[in-house]
Amino acid sequence: MKYKKIILAMLLLAAVASLVPMVAEAVSLKTSILNNMAGVHSKSGLPSEDSPAAVVAVVIQGLLGIVAVIFFVLVVIAGIKWMMAGGNEETVSKSKQTILNGALGLIVIIFSYAITSIVFNIILNRD
Repeated sequence: MKYKKIILAMLLLAAVASLVPMVAEAVSLKTSILNNMAGVHSKSGLPSEDSPAAVVAVVIQGLLGIVAVIFFVLVVIAGIKWMMAGGNEETVSKSKQTILNGALGLIVIIFSYAITSIVFNIILNRD
């Protein structure tokens, strides 16, 4: 049984290692395509990805993503507390309220992310 695990691990490692050249080739191809297209963007008159509006959009969307993860963790923790309440009505009601608040927070964050995305796509002339 021990040898089967070792052989399986070696086969898995060999399979993953065989994919490395393909990944390296894909990165190389992407770099060459981007180098060939470097002058096209500046001639188009569109705002660059390094413009202040683009940086602000990325920062805001990143912060909204972090807050969404926090609300999700809050909902999970409240669910675990509810399961572990052991019939204590006070703990159950607190957990239910926390789950409700966390779900509402997630909904607000999702709408905020959508609005931010739409507004910055309009500002940056993206389709």
